Amino acid sequence: MTDNLEDRAFTPEREGADSGPQTPRTSASFLDLLSIEDRTALIERCGKRVLGRRQVLFTRGEPRSTVFILRTGLVKLMRQTAAGNEVIITLCGPGELVGFSGLSKSTARVASAQVVEAGEAFVIDDRDFRALLAARPAMALAVIETLRWRMESVADSLTDVVSEDVPNRIVRLLQRLAAGKGERRNGEWTLDLRLTHQELANMIGARRQTVTTAINDLHRDGVLRREQHRMVIPAIQGKGSGTPRNLFWASMAAGASLLSADLSLLALA
Repeated sequence: MTDNLEDRAFTPEREGADSGPQTPRTSASFLDLLSIEDRTALIERCGKRVLGRRQVLFTRGEPRSTVFILRTGLVKLMRQTAAGNEVIITLCGPGELVGFSGLSKSTARVASAQVVEAGEAFVIDDRDFRALLAARPAMALAVIETLRWRMESVADSLTDVVSEDVPNRIVRLLQRLAAGKGERRNGEWTLDLRLTHQELANMIGARRQTVTTAINDLHRDGVLRREQHRMVIPAIQGKGSGTPRNLFWASMAAGASLLSADLSLLALA
């Protein structure tokens, strides 16, 4: 099944975006790393699947069989603690791989995946995808680069979990999400992700009530504001230390929080 490469949703043109220097996007987009030739070869072997909000794509422990490459939408990878609490490992957006276990010899999924925002995905059989990687070294290198980015995010995330308080964890997380999945206009980051406070709490290792209080404080202090469904993060500047404002702009490379040190999750299986 082919797709119009001129209408790729994973590399949208952002009307009204700043024309000056911008912070580099920090994203694990696999499709953005591929050449036109490799991308065409991949898409020709893929089917398409519509993803409904809250749809479960796979669950931890089930046999792996399908690789998803998101075209649009948002998917969360998650595990449950022994107490039954959800831990969100990462959020995957357009262009990202979901369900490929290239670094794992296990035949079982090591995490669950659920749709947060409805969208569409390219789908390919796991064995077919592996064969394609074997035949196209540049595509295999793109997978390695994607996993390298995720490993760096793990290191940043674990550092945040053990060293930052909840307000700073929230700010670092939102900045990371905005840099990879938002847009910048008029010197401000705009993030259009409809995450609940519970989901944010599940990403940074905090209680929902604590996250709600911290977000209210950040709104009151002008660090964050909301316009309809969008979170707007002003381009606050200045020097100093210890406040969410300054930590926000000092942490441009900070990653989305990850609460598990199981590096096998980097394979997104």
